[in-house]
Amino acid sequence: MKKFLSLKRAAALCLAVCMIAGLLAGCGGGSSSDTSDGGAAAEVDTSTLTVALTSEPDYLSTCDHDSLMGVQMNLLTYNGLMRIDMETLEPVCDLAESYTQDSDTEWTFTLKQGVKFHNGDDFTADDVVASIEYAQTFPASTTYTGAIASVEAVDPYTVKITTASPTPNLLYDLAYHYNFILPKSLIESGNDFSANPVGTGPYKLAEWNKGNTITFEAFDEYFDEARKASIPTLEFAIIPEGSTRTMSLESGEVDFVYSVASSDIERLQSTEGISVTDVVSVENFFLYLNCVTTDFADENLRKAIAYGINREDIVAGALNGFGTPSYSCVSMGYAESTDENAYTYDPELAQQYLDAWGGDPSTVSLDIICSNDTKTAIATIIQAELAELGINVNIEETDDATYQAAMRTTDLTSAIVSWSPANAMTYVQRFHSDRRNQTPACLTDETMDAMVEEMNVTMDDAARSEMITDIIAYANEICPFVPIYQVNYYRAYNSALQNVVCSATGYVDFCTMSWS
Repeated sequence: MKKFLSLKRAAALCLAVCMIAGLLAGCGGGSSSDTSDGGAAAEVDTSTLTVALTSEPDYLSTCDHDSLMGVQMNLLTYNGLMRIDMETLEPVCDLAESYTQDSDTEWTFTLKQGVKFHNGDDFTADDVVASIEYAQTFPASTTYTGAIASVEAVDPYTVKITTASPTPNLLYDLAYHYNFILPKSLIESGNDFSANPVGTGPYKLAEWNKGNTITFEAFDEYFDEARKASIPTLEFAIIPEGSTRTMSLESGEVDFVYSVASSDIERLQSTEGISVTDVVSVENFFLYLNCVTTDFADENLRKAIAYGINREDIVAGALNGFGTPSYSCVSMGYAESTDENAYTYDPELAQQYLDAWGGDPSTVSLDIICSNDTKTAIATIIQAELAELGINVNIEETDDATYQAAMRTTDLTSAIVSWSPANAMTYVQRFHSDRRNQTPACLTDETMDAMVEEMNVTMDDAARSEMITDIIAYANEICPFVPIYQVNYYRAYNSALQNVVCSATGYVDFCTMSWS
């Protein structure tokens, strides 16, 4: 098990990398790093995979969050009836052996047998019933559980799910973390699934040293031989500063960097012994606005901001060019994506919308909360650009736990947020008023609600796809939030790692990795 950087060590490394960057800039030298004295090319402990994270999750449970990093942890310890294949983004069977769609509203799932939970309980249909009913007690799960009218254990290894109306997205919903399966016995005993995340997953929690590391151990009795973890210990080290993560990889203190600082991408790409994956994502970063208790309830003010931001400047200045400007409220890359009614950089049009709003821009207080250094860099550019419109922007840097808590209230003004579901249908469901169960300050619109509700019960694939495109175009028209950029994922790791699979939705399949 590796030892991680102390705070003093981390600070020293940060100082060192700044000095090195200055020297390189002064000399006009290259950015490659020498690993001949050890580092990533040195011998590694193949019993452990150490991953550097920017921030840690708030919860390890399934129903208390909707954060990417929380879901990443859930994928280690839990399974659903279905899972999203990280390469195809299609739902495939997981704890379900097979399924049949008996009618528009009735589905039957045959379960895998011989599956064990981490606590030794046998997995049966009763656990499925208990887990889905448990998830339905959390208001935030509505998008993914609300369509389920009933779930019934037909026999120990058969489950029948009946939906209140036709639900074409059910298989995707069942692959989402809210519907991951927990032991019925622990649900009934009131187990804290964040402190004790017991599931059927390929890893089980060993230790959570909050603010420092999260350690998992391979579950020897995992049911899926093809996806059984081959690396016994998986450790996540929390290293917020980008250059420190990079240097930790180069020195061999970590094996995998989940999020590479954009300033270090080219440097790591040219470093011997380190591989960098570049995955075109469907993750859209946007400026979330409180549309309930602030001036941003006015569409004209939101559009003034949307047209007043130069996304190309943001990509160049905050991301070092490693990103794609985003002009639509739903990321491009889905079959249904469209840029109809999308927002370009147009200061004159921004001023017209500001005039239509009719207020004094100097009275607008746009307080942006940021949970990492990249978001802060983005907000800094937005601050300068909106100053041209007379709008004051204040930037609040916070840890991820505070950030996530703020998103569950109407107290915040704005935040830089991202969203990357596996399909466009799940994406556009965030525009429905049900989303206020998770993010209470988001915009709601009666026309949008009606459009989403019609889409949700349309079983014809072609007709539903047209509806999704229309929903995206309408979302762009009413501007529920301000799109900023679409990210490419850069994951860097020791080249001795093999079978590295990184999804376009942001997740990494750690259980399939192995050391060469």
